[in-house]
Amino acid sequence: MNKKKYGNYIAIGLTALAVIAASILIFFLMYKINTVRSMLSGLVGILMPFIIGGVIAYLLTPIYNWLCRNLDYYLCVKLKRKSGRKVSKGLAVLLSILLAIGVVSGLIALVVPELISSIMGLVDSVPSYLDEVGQWLDRFLVDYGFSDGGIQAAYDSFSGDFQRWLTTDLLPNLQNSMNSVLGSVYTGVIALFNALKNVIIGFIVAAYLLAEKERLSALGKKLIYSITGAKRGNETLERIRYIHKIFGGFIQGKMLDSIIIGFLCFIGASLLRLPYTLLVSVVVGVTNVIPFFGPIIGAVPCGILILLADPIKCVYFVIFILALQQFDGNILGPRILGNATGVSAFGVLFAIIIFGGIFGFVGMIVGVPLYAVISSLAEEFVNERLRKKEMSLDMEDYVHLDYVEQDEQRYVKRKDPTEK
Repeated sequence: MNKKKYGNYIAIGLTALAVIAASILIFFLMYKINTVRSMLSGLVGILMPFIIGGVIAYLLTPIYNWLCRNLDYYLCVKLKRKSGRKVSKGLAVLLSILLAIGVVSGLIALVVPELISSIMGLVDSVPSYLDEVGQWLDRFLVDYGFSDGGIQAAYDSFSGDFQRWLTTDLLPNLQNSMNSVLGSVYTGVIALFNALKNVIIGFIVAAYLLAEKERLSALGKKLIYSITGAKRGNETLERIRYIHKIFGGFIQGKMLDSIIIGFLCFIGASLLRLPYTLLVSVVVGVTNVIPFFGPIIGAVPCGILILLADPIKCVYFVIFILALQQFDGNILGPRILGNATGVSAFGVLFAIIIFGGIFGFVGMIVGVPLYAVISSLAEEFVNERLRKKEMSLDMEDYVHLDYVEQDEQRYVKRKDPTEK
């Protein structure tokens, strides 16, 4: 009896001690938030090669699995090589990494020259564009009887000032900024070296992760079962598989969808003879990765760019993008993604705004699957609590619910205010 009594006191004391320690820790984190943030930023900087490598390996896993499966069948079954399994894994890792490097290098080789030529062409076309607008304005004023020349003179003055600002202020300032950047060569080289180092080490880490994928998976399962036991371990693995299904299905499906949309945009823009075809197609394809806001984010700057080059073709571009996004949202996207997340339209909007505000561009991409995982875990927790209280899990029982009779567990509903 005394042991039980003292055991209760010990449990209460340990609980109180844990609460006090947690309160002190929270107060310290809030008081030293800038220090903690700088420490986390430094830690993320150190781990950045491993983060990049993990992301690359995760995205390449379907390609690696397909290559490994087919190479293994060819070497082990058809050629009957004893070391076929090991060779197939090595070749699958090498081909997957080479494919990723090729895709990244190809995008850089396509986008960077096109971006430079687009900017230079835009600067060169501004004077002629302003002249065309001035001629149109002159014809408009003459047709409607405004021939006093006051408005035309104001426009000519504005046009001249704008061109002088472009040639005497903007370009020299850009040149001065460039010279300032070149003057900080040491800092720029160090930053570039660190970025390249992180990317190169990231690809090496990705290769190791792909090669050791089965072993690392087995090690993780062994660790989970050693801590939680069989029942909890099975539940934990089931949750991990669900998270992988949501994230993998959404991100990989969205990437495939964006590649197709970018390719279709390139075909349509080429047929319509739109300016900056390649640049516009890449921007539309990349921003399409972002749900809901992606088409707007990509279409607005591209539309402005085309508007400055050719206003009529900007109208064609807007109509084409609207048709393309309707095709993507109603036909292509559902066929590729299906109901990958099960998140409502409001949930998508909420997830993009919240996680985009916290994590930026990356948060806008992963916000929807992350919200789906969090809401699923929350729903599972609520259902488990209701199940322990022997209460209904059916959502319909709680629609227009007034109260629950405790003795009979009867769910009494109030009248639907929308019904007569």
